Amino acid sequence: MLEIYKNSYVTLEEAGEYFSEKLDADFWKGLDDSKKEKALITASRRIDMQPFLGRKAHPEQAMSFPRIIRGKKYEILYRIKAAVCEQVFEMFSNNFTANSNVKSVSLGSASITFSDSADFELCPESKLLLSGLLKTGFDIENSYYEEKY
Repeated sequence: MLEIYKNSYVTLEEAGEYFSEKLDADFWKGLDDSKKEKALITASRRIDMQPFLGRKAHPEQAMSFPRIIRGKKYEILYRIKAAVCEQVFEMFSNNFTANSNVKSVSLGSASITFSDSADFELCPESKLLLSGLLKTGFDIENSYYEEKY
């Protein structure tokens, strides 16, 4: 069962609205609610695995958001919700060449060759939506240092 802040960042209603405005997203209407929920949960888990800036607002919370970033609390941002929907779209897309990680596709013996730096977790659109929210390099804000006297 879909639960915001527990296993998903996006409700069925929000996803329906997102896909109603997205080109070539008619697949969403053909899915039953159970499959839609599973897709949103799966995509939310992939997004939640990313190294976000800051820290969880409450250490015991199930997912990465709400989050404290540079002293300010952020609920689930639209960019997070859109990244989840883009992951769902990618899951149901059959267009392998749109994936920037694909180097070549062959029909004889059905092989796909990925680039050496392939990232299988996020589609390109999700990466763009999350840029600026992810850690790069050493995170000084969340470094652990305890001084003992």
